[in-house]
Amino acid sequence: MFPIDWKKFLHPAGVYQLEYPAHWDQVQKDEARSCGFGPHDRDDVGLWISLMPVSVDSDRMAEELPKILDQVLPRMEGGNIRRDPTLRHYGVKADVHKEGEWGHYWLIAGGDVVLFASSQLPEAERHIWNPIYDRLLATLEITRDEELALRQLTNEVLALLRERHPEQDFRADEQGIRGRDRVVYLSNLHREVRAAPARRVQIIEHFVKGLDQSIELPLGQESWEEAQARLVPVLKPRSYIDSDSATRSSLATEWLSDVVICYALRSGEIFRFVTAWDVDRWQTDAQALHEVAVTNLCRLAWPRKLEGSRQRDGGHVIIIATGDGMASSRLLHPELHRLFSGPLGSPFRAGIPDRDTLVVYSDRRRLRQRIERQLRKDHRTSGYPITPRPFLVTPDGIAPAPA
Repeated sequence: MFPIDWKKFLHPAGVYQLEYPAHWDQVQKDEARSCGFGPHDRDDVGLWISLMPVSVDSDRMAEELPKILDQVLPRMEGGNIRRDPTLRHYGVKADVHKEGEWGHYWLIAGGDVVLFASSQLPEAERHIWNPIYDRLLATLEITRDEELALRQLTNEVLALLRERHPEQDFRADEQGIRGRDRVVYLSNLHREVRAAPARRVQIIEHFVKGLDQSIELPLGQESWEEAQARLVPVLKPRSYIDSDSATRSSLATEWLSDVVICYALRSGEIFRFVTAWDVDRWQTDAQALHEVAVTNLCRLAWPRKLEGSRQRDGGHVIIIATGDGMASSRLLHPELHRLFSGPLGSPFRAGIPDRDTLVVYSDRRRLRQRIERQLRKDHRTSGYPITPRPFLVTPDGIAPAPA
């Protein structure tokens, strides 16, 4: 047989990738839930790979695959189930038992998905096609590690919530975890755990403890008088308000670069984001709400001790760590320039790579280069990123800093 050139296939939804003979046809059905591979001139030779209609922790699912395949084989005319060690992921394989026909069935678990694959070929041509199918499936790589990590995190949080709040009847769905009167979104928690995997247990415990407190709050029932005392501005990346259905409803004001101002009702460590629906029922408007939020921000105490250092060229760096989830929001403080222009000079620069960081520093070239490298690094690794871009703080206000 002549050497075969191989072509890469990337699943349109990013579920898996593989290589198949470049001269074969490739077809997709049902929005790529099923994908077929086979020679153009043969309708009795081919291989199909289909997504099973489940989203699971495939690490736990692996031991169930032989049982599942065994249950469906009688009506599919197959048998001899065994592990397939040639696959990159855990998978089991069975033989097709049809008169005059040969092939195999596979169940393959990886990430948060299970794939079902089946091959078809004439029994007399087994020696020709089976090596090609085996080579194709050996290249199959399920690219759902992030989704698996989120699924495992969901299962872990769900178990804790069911234990602590059985009255909520919490269940996992496509958005996160849904109870009787609330939905728990896990995207921020997932980013935080990914950024600090060694602290996974503590991060999850802190998250669930916060949910315990929020479940006791009468969300969505606050009067305007009650809300005014708790209202604060919160800086978020613009991508945040497009990330899921919950955050899309949050009230947001355009600010600078890729940052928007959202608003939250703060109760200790719990932040409940304000929606346009809240503004309507309070019979107020976004401008009035913004003014109240900034007034409350000005009432927040600054840290008694500010960490910083003086550089050889006379420049200064000051890190404002508040420990209240509001460090980055203090970039909106109307007195920021007056408070820090003394040690830093005017204008000076500021960075908010994540929710819990506000760093202000002198506008000196070498210092800028060093600090702004760190801003980019902190933004990449944070569980609550905002922006890697620096800002220029002047007597007239704040603007994006020039490169």
